[in-house]
Amino acid sequence: MDLALDLAEHRDGDGNPGGLDGAFLYATDLFDQRTVEGLAERLVRVLEQVASDPAARVSEVAVLGPGERGRVLEEWNATEREVPVRPLGELFDERAGLSPGAVAVVGAGGEEWSYGELRDRSDRVAGVLAARGVGRGDLVAVVLERSVDVVAVLLGIAKAGAGFVPVDPAYPAERVGWMVEDSAPALVICSEETRQLVPDGAECLVWVPSDAVAEPGPAVPVDVDDVAYVIYTSGSTGRPKGVAVTHRGIGNLASAQIERFAVGADARVLQLASLSFDASVWELFMALLSGAALVMVDSDRLPPNGSLSEVVAELGVTHVTVSPSVLATVEELPESLGTVVVASEVCPPGLVERWAPGRRVVNAYGPTEVTVCATMSEPLEASGSGPVPIGRPNPNTAVYVLDERFHPVPVGVLGELYVAGPGLARGYLGRPGLTAERFVACPFTGGRMYRTGDLAKWTAEGQLIFGGRADDQVKVRGFRVEPGEIETALAAHEGVGQVAVIAREDRAGDKRLVAYVVPDGPADVTQLRAFLAGRLPDYMVPAVFVTLGALPVTVNGKLDRAALPAPDFIGAAMAGRGPETPTEERLCALFAEVLGLDEVGAEASFFELGGDSILVMKLIAQIRAVLGAEVSIRALFTAPTVADVARLLDGTEDGTAQQALTARPRPEVLPLSYAQQRMWFLNRLEGVGDGAVYNLPLALRLSGELDRVALEAALGDVADRHESLRTVFPETDGEPRQHVLTGEAGRPPLIVVETAEEHLREVLGGYAARGFDLSVDLPWRARLLKTGPSDYVLLIVAHHIAVDGWSMGVLGREIGVAYAARRAGRAPGWEPLPVQYADYALWQREVLGDLEDPDSVISGQLGYWRDALAGAPEELVLPTDRPRPVVSSFRGRSVPVRVSPQAHARLVALEVPVAITAENPMPSSRSSPNGVGRRCSW
Repeated sequence: MDLALDLAEHRDGDGNPGGLDGAFLYATDLFDQRTVEGLAERLVRVLEQVASDPAARVSEVAVLGPGERGRVLEEWNATEREVPVRPLGELFDERAGLSPGAVAVVGAGGEEWSYGELRDRSDRVAGVLAARGVGRGDLVAVVLERSVDVVAVLLGIAKAGAGFVPVDPAYPAERVGWMVEDSAPALVICSEETRQLVPDGAECLVWVPSDAVAEPGPAVPVDVDDVAYVIYTSGSTGRPKGVAVTHRGIGNLASAQIERFAVGADARVLQLASLSFDASVWELFMALLSGAALVMVDSDRLPPNGSLSEVVAELGVTHVTVSPSVLATVEELPESLGTVVVASEVCPPGLVERWAPGRRVVNAYGPTEVTVCATMSEPLEASGSGPVPIGRPNPNTAVYVLDERFHPVPVGVLGELYVAGPGLARGYLGRPGLTAERFVACPFTGGRMYRTGDLAKWTAEGQLIFGGRADDQVKVRGFRVEPGEIETALAAHEGVGQVAVIAREDRAGDKRLVAYVVPDGPADVTQLRAFLAGRLPDYMVPAVFVTLGALPVTVNGKLDRAALPAPDFIGAAMAGRGPETPTEERLCALFAEVLGLDEVGAEASFFELGGDSILVMKLIAQIRAVLGAEVSIRALFTAPTVADVARLLDGTEDGTAQQALTARPRPEVLPLSYAQQRMWFLNRLEGVGDGAVYNLPLALRLSGELDRVALEAALGDVADRHESLRTVFPETDGEPRQHVLTGEAGRPPLIVVETAEEHLREVLGGYAARGFDLSVDLPWRARLLKTGPSDYVLLIVAHHIAVDGWSMGVLGREIGVAYAARRAGRAPGWEPLPVQYADYALWQREVLGDLEDPDSVISGQLGYWRDALAGAPEELVLPTDRPRPVVSSFRGRSVPVRVSPQAHARLVALEVPVAITAENPMPSSRSSPNGVGRRCSW
């Protein structure tokens, strides 16, 4: 397993709670020790808080301790730095004054402008705009092809006090028209070629270089919080939305990155991005505010039409910002290219592996709303595996990873990413409602923060890992589900007027899809379920259907999902008649117990009351234990009411009820259970005696006077009690069978080995790693390691074909009981077990039948599950520190967990039920008053 939690409950001599001890066991292929240590700390913290204040709301329980909270909120956001805070026009003129003769822009065909020339031309552009009435607070749309003139135009707009709206003329005409109309610019600057894209009625200035001969305009006072530019991004309504960014934001970003990348007079920065993409602003001002040269070439020389490598080599480019998609198409990069910034998409590790050696490669993240970039990684190294981090917050920027209640999430846990700082845009142009929705109050430092809609998590080193979009998708039963798809399918039913589908978690850990339906005529829930089952995979069919007179809405007229009522399981449970037979009475009680309800009627459907595939297995186990009868999973899916199941058990429906598990006559050839058959096959596949993957070790420290003879006798007593511990698996013609040994042949010898305490771990590991030959070896062995005159460690190593994690605890306790009895000079007074595992194997074959028989139950079940799981993911994707390797090393470690006796006592007082699911080859006995184990596996 990937991750497991083992806990043991301790009691003192009077039976009072003595604390909980245990450990997280984890696969080192997937998890770091610090991650699992964090899990252990948080688990104990939550348990202690719940125990201290059972009435506390879940939202009030602090998962993070003060240290971790301080790291994620303060330490990792300590990014304050002094940067020049002035309008872009002033910052550029200051730089131009320092080196007026240096090359500022390199154009197609080798054309070059110096900083002095660019300053003068941009001043004249500002003069032209002033003459056309453009001033502070206006917007100017720019619909021009890529050229050196565009640089002067954009700077001139900034100097005129206006904000520029770059519109790529390569966009579809409809999108260009929308951007111009929506931004309502005071002026549109275009060329003769792009004039046709501008909507009628817009004030246009057809730009030619000669227009820049006008006198410079008068100085315009510009505030750093004025809009510097507007970039349009995709919108959920299908229309792009304009993001208004200030001079403060771009000035802060450019100053910080100039220092980070050592951009200076000898640098050449390629202008690669579309002018309508905010990365173009990054490229423009990273160059022009540092004294570097901006390389501006025609679009047809750049990807996807041209070659990035050729442009970089020909023009001596030193800095490039590029998307992973484009970088993946590049075959080689010249040595002159010293810095590559990867942005706008998730960066695959393979790109870092390929391009990081010999140059600075960094991964940048940030939506347009936070001024191009909010975080950036350190220079990346070719590490080979694992997600590429998006780094740490930029200077003067704070980044928060929060849950839905704006609480910081623990390190390593996915949450939604929020950004605060001077880079935040003013908001969305002309959309105050959307601005208020996405730019929210920051609960930590005051001011605003931007809700990105992206998921991320912190690493233990304080870096961020991107985790995808926090969109409308939900995850149910391991599958990603889009509720909108279910709503569309359900709305096609003639009896449905309105519908909403959400995932609810009304009980902890029990997330289910719930469909809310406003009928448009008769709407039978059974019919709706069948209607969807014929159109969607079973995991997309809602577990519960709720009929409403109308869907709740907010004051804005939108669906109020928070106001959708919880399903009325109590009302549904009591619908119809009550139980009429003794079998129905007992089944009603079992249904209610498993579903967590007070009462259940005879006609209530298990699944309409919230039952699912996990609860079905619990119900089957309860029916087996209480009624001594067997019902298959498939039968419960087709006959889900109490009355249905009662008819099956009473035999009124042919051949479905199964006989109870009891002791069986032993045939000459004793077959394996299907679980044993699987373990036997894997043992042969590993190599007889070689593999130790399915070894389960148990080490018990013993101190004081030890009676070795009594201990060895106790081991024999336990072996005599459980046939599975003295069963070997010989084979005939490749077919294994069970052979139960008797007498001394079925008892493990106790071998004593002396070893020093400092070598104990190594010795234990060596013995635990020895494999079994299941055809001749007992499936467990014992070693007594003597580490001192009266100090011992009893090591039990058992194969999974005979025990599992739960029954190893039973094994340890029974050895203790038997040893105490033998020390007292008597045999343990155990009652014989009513059934042995061999009885279960025979019963299983009787119930399920033979795989060779196409009409057998097992053939039918296999066929059902093949169909049900068709298209299911091969791997359940869980949050881990590293991707799952192709071949597992099967290495693991543990992290201890300790809950104090005080917290333990308060938890016991809460009387919280604990459900355990286990497949035990060795039957469990009742626990001793000194302890009981609990396991949660992942």
